Amino acid sequence: MDPGPQAYGAGKVGGQFNIQNFVRKPHVFVRLLSLLFGLIVYFCASSGSWTTMKATNDEVCMFNLKSFGCHVGGVVGFTSVIGAAVFVGGEYYFENVPSVKSRKHYVLIDLGFSSLWAFWNFLLFCYLSNAWSDTPDIPEMTSTANPNTAIFFALFAVFSWTCSAYFSYQRYQMGVDPSFVSSFEADQFGTYEETQNNSTQESPFNKQMSGEYQTQAY
Repeated sequence: MDPGPQAYGAGKVGGQFNIQNFVRKPHVFVRLLSLLFGLIVYFCASSGSWTTMKATNDEVCMFNLKSFGCHVGGVVGFTSVIGAAVFVGGEYYFENVPSVKSRKHYVLIDLGFSSLWAFWNFLLFCYLSNAWSDTPDIPEMTSTANPNTAIFFALFAVFSWTCSAYFSYQRYQMGVDPSFVSSFEADQFGTYEETQNNSTQESPFNKQMSGEYQTQAY
């Protein structure tokens, strides 16, 4: 099926929304993956990677026994969730944005944020991996599933955000189809012209003036 003229990967305003087709879009699908990975990193790092030391009875972060690893993992994971959710909502409204300039700004913001958060998740993965390898022996009764899960899903988030950046770059490279602009202007001009004609024909002032001229005799 021919999608018709497009601007930055989306057609003209007014298309029918289908939830299944929306979720199947590659850029939406990887956003949802990024949201899921961010949730897992957030919960596993911020609340699941703490343990109590029997000797001091203090709660410490299992990443090299320093709280920074748990805190930074929670911050990056939580921000990933918020960012992914915002851009999923943005994808819903993207095709209803008539302005080509606004679409371009959205794509550039998407590209910048996705690239930045792929980089931050990569740094998080490197830091957590290094801190976990330097961690002293954990008591055998302590579960280490959450720290390992946070590390692995931080790596998965690197790939999902990188894919988002790639899809945004593709959109930017697509640019604007010239026929999209011409057809949009034609639709807008046609609507404006029709409205003007209707208002002129139905104006009571015109009818009154017409009647007055008809009744005058010279």
